[in-house]
Amino acid sequence: MDPYLTLILVLLVFVLLQGGLSLLRREPLSGRQVTETLLAGAVIIAIARLAGAPPPAVLFFIALYLLTMRARILVDIANSVARQGRVKVAGRLYDLALKLATVPVERLTVRANQGALLLQQGQVDQAVGVFEDVLKVPAALGVRLEAACRCNLGLAYLRQGRIGLGRAQLHETLDLLPGSLYAQRARLALRRLEAQEPPQE
Repeated sequence: MDPYLTLILVLLVFVLLQGGLSLLRREPLSGRQVTETLLAGAVIIAIARLAGAPPPAVLFFIALYLLTMRARILVDIANSVARQGRVKVAGRLYDLALKLATVPVERLTVRANQGALLLQQGQVDQAVGVFEDVLKVPAALGVRLEAACRCNLGLAYLRQGRIGLGRAQLHETLDLLPGSLYAQRARLALRRLEAQEPPQE
């Protein structure tokens, strides 16, 4: 098979896999992301054609992954670094990911993770502001990311003493993804709330 035709097929398969991953994450499909992927692939293929040196299909696939998933890769690295307690490094990685993110759901993912880091650091008011901003556009989030934000926002509200708002967000988390890790955290927080409330006479 012609090597350039192979690269075109790899590009189309990659786009299909991207769409499948979006569905698995329960995120809205992004036309901009598809366009960016096709453009990046077309540029690489054109350069290879001009140079007369088509890259191996595996390397082409890896290049597409690194180019189009750069923001998510940085978020994953930042999350890992944050778990190690290297908060400043994680913060810088989130900032870089935000600059590199071109798709709305990616930018919102970065912001949601920044909010989670602020909450872990005890900067509750700032975290609340971030989560509230992210949740202004729930249609762009996808169910999983929205559940994560609502769970964290609910926990942040509880820390502020805004019990009613916190409870409402935690219940919304349960409604969105009842079997998820976020729902488990929300359920646990609600049980603790119930245990703290005085019995009704």
